[in-house]
Amino acid sequence: MRGEETRSRILEEALKLFQEKGISETSIADIEQAAGVSKGALYFHFPSKETLALEALRKAREAFKQFLFEAFSEGPPRRSLRRFFEMVYQKLAEEGFRTGCLFGNTAIEVANRESPIRDFIEEIFEDWKENLKEVLAQAQDRGCLCRELNPEALALFLIAALEGAILLARLKKDGQPLETVTRVLETLIPFREGGSA
Repeated sequence: MRGEETRSRILEEALKLFQEKGISETSIADIEQAAGVSKGALYFHFPSKETLALEALRKAREAFKQFLFEAFSEGPPRRSLRRFFEMVYQKLAEEGFRTGCLFGNTAIEVANRESPIRDFIEEIFEDWKENLKEVLAQAQDRGCLCRELNPEALALFLIAALEGAILLARLKKDGQPLETVTRVLETLIPFREGGSA
């Protein structure tokens, strides 16, 4: 039981550090200090920094899946999308717009090198795209979104715009870029009457 608590604490503290500093800039010593463990204890649970990073990213991925489910679980499409934008803004605001998106930050770090982390991040973005695609396709089925639009392309556009806005908000330590982009996205997506509530 104590070993599980130690493992969970290491994961939690590593995740916070990866979110704020990035995986490359976070040292093993940083994680040891934040988690209050020795190097031996850390390596007992995670044989390498890459193993720890992948496990932390898996934990973040599960939390993100729940985040998406909460945002899109009920209400008409326009309202669900607005709730999603509001939840993203609130989470980043709570962190003072210092951390941005863990997955986006990591993608920038690993984009130019082959690694299991890069492959995993690509999977996460594909999952996100598929989730949004499904929401948009359901909106089309309900007559809330015109069928001429490609739901997969629209999902990709939403992710790209949102990630760019999050990056700018982090750079400025201010939510204004995120507010502006999400407002424009809501205006651009042509939901029909059934999705306007």
